[in-house]
Amino acid sequence: MWSELVTITAGSGRWTAFEEFHVHAAINAAARSFSIEIAAELGGSATNQVFAVGTEVTIATNGDLLLTGYVDEKEPAFSALHAMISVSGRSKSADLVDGSAEHDTGHFRNKDPLEIGQAVSSEYEAKWETDQQLDKVEQYQITPGETCYRCVEKLVRQQGFTIMGSPEGNAKITKAGQQRQAGSLIEGINIMAGRGSQNGRNRHSKIIVRGQRPFGHGDDNLEIEAQELDSAVKRHRAIIIIQDEDTTKERAKKRAKNRKNRAAGNSLKATISVQGFHDDTGQLWTPGNLVWTESQFLDISQDMLIESVDYVQNDGGSIATLNLVDPRAYGNEGAGGGKGNGSGADWDMG
Repeated sequence: MWSELVTITAGSGRWTAFEEFHVHAAINAAARSFSIEIAAELGGSATNQVFAVGTEVTIATNGDLLLTGYVDEKEPAFSALHAMISVSGRSKSADLVDGSAEHDTGHFRNKDPLEIGQAVSSEYEAKWETDQQLDKVEQYQITPGETCYRCVEKLVRQQGFTIMGSPEGNAKITKAGQQRQAGSLIEGINIMAGRGSQNGRNRHSKIIVRGQRPFGHGDDNLEIEAQELDSAVKRHRAIIIIQDEDTTKERAKKRAKNRKNRAAGNSLKATISVQGFHDDTGQLWTPGNLVWTESQFLDISQDMLIESVDYVQNDGGSIATLNLVDPRAYGNEGAGGGKGNGSGADWDMG
């Protein structure tokens, strides 16, 4: 059993009297989340005050920041033999996920998604950031009542990017697979438990994206269509996707290709548990990173992408559960499985 040194700061003080803590971080989640089971060592009333709803919380492990956020919910409970306070919350970027976009006109011309996100959430504490070069959007109009997150997410999705909650509490526009985990996942060495999943329910032999532009005329603006074929699906299974927002032929083609790759990647997954929150080189297991994965039982021998990580510490020690997908599910076409690596035929993306 191995336990990491976890530091939980609530308000102005540090807290160590917890029976279990859990942090969830994902490449496709704009806010991280946490839950803590706390012993009321200061007494019920005082401990309840420390973790009052809205209190700022930071969680770090071995000096590496995992989360900066706020308490969303608190549930104290006791019996004759047991007293515990359950605390849960999310990172600061949850306010961007929940809060409505605010702007004087709601209309933008020739702005990229980061600029639009910053403009519609200027009053919020959490901020937008990116490590990518984003394309300008010709015109964009906020839908009344839509959240800051929804406003930005649909724009970055068209460009093949995703939004991830950062340890500092911001919403980061990024692309998965840009960095590599220093360590590897090897059955018989550091994999404690593993589970694979092959599920073809959402895969289609032909993906058709249709849309139109809100201005202009002619077929190039009014009858936009793009198709993508998934050769791994051997029977006819077509799906038609209507693009509601402004699009072009190029964007429609990109949407169809992203849809094919995402469906294929999501149909081929693995979940692996390892001891500790850091790999053998001391690097924190991080969503969005590539990691070489070998498991004879799961029939995997290839690069995989860490889609999410669950960091859990309790009496059983510190366990990180890694949810993995083929990297091509996030547009990394040069990585992953298929014929170039040693994975089985079920991992062929087509």
